[in-house]
Amino acid sequence: MVESISISTAARVVNRAKRQALARVSPVKRLAEMQHHRRLERHRPALPTIPVHHSDVVEALRANAIETMAIDDLGIPGTSELKDVLGQQVSALAARPVRGATTIEPSTTELFEDPALWRWGLSEPMLDLAENYLGMPARYYGAYVRREVADGQALDVRQWHRDIEDRTSLKILIWLNDVDEDGGPFAYLPVEKSDHAVETLRYVAGFVTDEEMRRVVPESEWRTCPGPRWTAVLADNCRLLHRATPPQAKDRYSVTFTWTTRHPVKTMPQEAMSADQVRRLTTGLTWRQFECLPIALQRQARG
Repeated sequence: MVESISISTAARVVNRAKRQALARVSPVKRLAEMQHHRRLERHRPALPTIPVHHSDVVEALRANAIETMAIDDLGIPGTSELKDVLGQQVSALAARPVRGATTIEPSTTELFEDPALWRWGLSEPMLDLAENYLGMPARYYGAYVRREVADGQALDVRQWHRDIEDRTSLKILIWLNDVDEDGGPFAYLPVEKSDHAVETLRYVAGFVTDEEMRRVVPESEWRTCPGPRWTAVLADNCRLLHRATPPQAKDRYSVTFTWTTRHPVKTMPQEAMSADQVRRLTTGLTWRQFECLPIALQRQARG
């Protein structure tokens, strides 16, 4: 346990130093950007062909870093099965007592019980879409289901922040119940406002309170994404300052899928899985799908 904690602490120190260097040290930042652009140019001819409706999504994301639609309209195989599994996850979370918690999540065992949930983000059309937006092969981090308790508290990710995994990323956030303005919708600042706030605040990482944000971007410029159940919010949270608005009227249920490039700025820690969980998640995957998995999971699967 001590060794595990030491490794985790060391990883955080390295990641923080890397972020600071990329943000503050101009020669380091320029070198990293040049390397990133070389990778994009080398991979451009190999980008997979995608259907027109996915090309429209990619263009919207490139322009605005966000797009909202019904999950069915994305046309990803396995969506019907995904809904069934998520319905079961919501029922299980709704039955749990709150006991002072702000966020309630399923256990690892519950999350990986049905591989249809985790594997949805590994379908070939989904990987094609992610790769076209990221500009290079994707790293997929799976599905995370959450119940946000309606307590009005602005804690943790309910405060303004930008994700720090990479220069660019793709997240798909799906509402598992109807979410109105009092139900804790996803909130964000448009790209140009996010850039302005980052520059003004000299932001690198961490959380920004509403009060601090109002000093640099008026609340009239803040945007939210309410919607009925099965609304999907596709966003690049590495480009947008965003937050989960604290629910006021009722608990919010959601699932989030995440993809980054395979050369992320931050190495994301991954919880070790049991041999049975690894088998459930990896059996039958194509070579491409396997290569999209987190490195730690690949190593576990290879034994």
